[in-house]
Amino acid sequence: MGRETKRPPRRRKVEKNEVTLSELLRDLYLHGVEYCLLYSPPEGHPVFSKEQIVSVLEKGESERSVSELATLCSSFSPLKDLLEKNVLSKKDKLFVLKDADLRILPVSTIAEMTGEEIGTGVPLWWDAPLPFVSWAGERFSANRKAAGLLDGIPLTRGEGSEFLRELPGGKCFLFREIHPCIFLVDDVSEDMGNAKEMTWWAAVGKAFVSRLRGKGFSVEKMTEDSLSAVDERDEILTCVWEDDIVGFLKVKDGKNF
Repeated sequence: MGRETKRPPRRRKVEKNEVTLSELLRDLYLHGVEYCLLYSPPEGHPVFSKEQIVSVLEKGESERSVSELATLCSSFSPLKDLLEKNVLSKKDKLFVLKDADLRILPVSTIAEMTGEEIGTGVPLWWDAPLPFVSWAGERFSANRKAAGLLDGIPLTRGEGSEFLRELPGGKCFLFREIHPCIFLVDDVSEDMGNAKEMTWWAAVGKAFVSRLRGKGFSVEKMTEDSLSAVDERDEILTCVWEDDIVGFLKVKDGKNF
């Protein structure tokens, strides 16, 4: 009889929303991070080095899920042990995996964070130097840049993929969805201030014209090309906005006004 061949253990199928080891290693090199942590308080948060992950990939396990690292590595250490041995400091940053959510976090924040706080469903680029906010799971979160911009004020989500929020003190922000539940924040306070100023003077102009017409005057909008047809008895009012001539008003019998 021939020798019985031992079958390798059956691999678990990686779900679409899970991070594979090859994807993790690529991101570790891309962001210059040396360690990955599996968020698991009962196990003390197992930490795996970049070299350990490379070793696993060399065995042909590149498409296995990051959540399987504990079974694929022969040894690993909890975060507490690495801190006590000064392998890591509280200033170091780790890739932290909780469920299918992968984030870069400083060691100093991990021990104090709850599962709800760390698993907010934000993307890898959440900590980029741009203001991002999230309403993932109906819970509002702001990265450091956005928190400073919004003065730490929690906000409710508006309708649609783009909306405005006006805060106390006259600040106005535009929120544009760039990723599911993730919005880029733009400070449009100056633009909104200019728009309000234009609206005000437009309303003043309409009130002025209505008043003239109510007194029996004929008021007509004119362009520069049509000025040649003006009667000498007409009054021409030049309309200027921020040093630019935007048009003219012809007031009939304006000399009597």
